[in-house]
Amino acid sequence: MPHPDGLPDLFLDRSLGRIKVPELLRAAGLRLTTLAEHYGVPADEAIADEEWLELASSRSWVVFMKDTRIRYNRRERDVVIGLFALKLGPG
Repeated sequence: MPHPDGLPDLFLDRSLGRIKVPELLRAAGLRLTTLAEHYGVPADEAIADEEWLELASSRSWVVFMKDTRIRYNRRERDVVIGLFALKLGPG
């Protein structure tokens, strides 16, 4: 099954794992990059969330993550909110 037309590439955070979830999504035909694939192992463990979120935004990748702690980290939350607002643009 090919990647659906109009669907941006996906970027998966390390919180979803390096193997099982990416394999399942790829088997469903989705195009994606994991944090570990982009930055390499073990360098991916040292990349700040703000950095890879900005990278994903700059490439128009859709981010999949399950890090619920991000809502408690003001800096990370502000990056997500700021990037989302930038993507939507003014009215």
